[in-house]
Amino acid sequence: MASRLRVLLGPLFVVAVLGLAVLSLFAGALDAGPALSLVLLTVDVRVLLALAVALFVLGLLLYLLALAREDADALVVDGPSVEAVVPVYRDASVMHRSVEALAAAEYENLTVTVVTEPDDPASAERADELAREHERVDHHVNEEHRGSKAGALNAAIEASDADVIAMFDADQEPHPNLVPHAVAALEGDGEDGGADGPDVARVRSLPDPSGGIVDSVAYYEYLLLYFLPQKVVATLLGLSFAGTRSVLVERAVFDEVGPFSEGHLAEDLDFTHRCHQAGVAIEELLYYPTFEEPAHTLRDYWGQRVRWMRGQVEVSGSHLGEWRALVDPDTLVSALTLVGTLVAGVLLSVTVPKVALGLVAHPVVVGTGLAGLYGVVLVTRAVDDRTAGTDGFGLGWLLLPVAFSLFGLVIVQVVLAYAFDRDVGWYSVEKGT
Repeated sequence: MASRLRVLLGPLFVVAVLGLAVLSLFAGALDAGPALSLVLLTVDVRVLLALAVALFVLGLLLYLLALAREDADALVVDGPSVEAVVPVYRDASVMHRSVEALAAAEYENLTVTVVTEPDDPASAERADELAREHERVDHHVNEEHRGSKAGALNAAIEASDADVIAMFDADQEPHPNLVPHAVAALEGDGEDGGADGPDVARVRSLPDPSGGIVDSVAYYEYLLLYFLPQKVVATLLGLSFAGTRSVLVERAVFDEVGPFSEGHLAEDLDFTHRCHQAGVAIEELLYYPTFEEPAHTLRDYWGQRVRWMRGQVEVSGSHLGEWRALVDPDTLVSALTLVGTLVAGVLLSVTVPKVALGLVAHPVVVGTGLAGLYGVVLVTRAVDDRTAGTDGFGLGWLLLPVAFSLFGLVIVQVVLAYAFDRDVGWYSVEKGT
């Protein structure tokens, strides 16, 4: 019964929201009654732009406040044992980025474990080479929990006796001070840790915008669709993202919330919500971020986002399907966050036509709203140039309306297809060396 309900509600939800959004495009030409006019006003492009600018300005202010409160000089170079786990799959050409950067980290009690899959001999061979080159590096073949990133992480954690587990993707390049800064936060020298520190220290991870136009678009999309809104969500709802990359987790956390869910495509999102429901303290660190390689082609750009949203929808379904979502406040916050993401994403799918028609009908108001939106992202980029090490501004910000529409269409595709295809597995994009 529950599965049938999900099959019906997913498409009906998308059709209803899309219908309302499309209807709002022609609101001026309709002889709408008072009730319908009120509904259409909520998706009017002027209202949506005003809300978006207010949201992003608030996110930017919270980002600046967090930077001011964080002590970039808080570093611990020798402390609890830390094992950095790098799960790889078909990453033979790029895994040296993460592994070599971690091997050079300014932290004494650190080991690095590369976890490969049995059906990926090229990555296994490269992992063995890196282990021979660097004393800190070991190679673990995931024979225990094959077939997913969550399984690779679980296999490494089970085999480890480290006090802290750090997790990184193969194409990330951690700063030499990342681990010392994160350990300082865990020990109570960070922003909100108090005497004992938080349980999880997550370091900011940015798409590297230094490549082509797709890379630049991915960076600005990350700012507006994840980073700045997440600052607001974390402040208003207390839901901070834990994740499974650029993150250091106290071992006790896994004893409390359990291992990563190998049945979830978005194991990082599921882990975040379980941490939230268990009251795990998560602190985000903004200094010494990692840079990760974004998708370079439209094919990979689309495929990567389809995978992300499939994971989002699948985790959403699992949380909303629990009776606790109706009575437990922490679970309800998680569910509301997931539903809000879906609603906002579906509305994004009509960004380009709404903005185009809005500029024709209300050029001053809509133009001012767009200027405010662009102003926020360019100011944020200027801050990142100073504190995170990005360079310049690129041209991706000009294509944000197109990126929003594409992401909205991804969400529509994923929700409609969710009932018919729920295979969980790895997804790889083309990456350089």
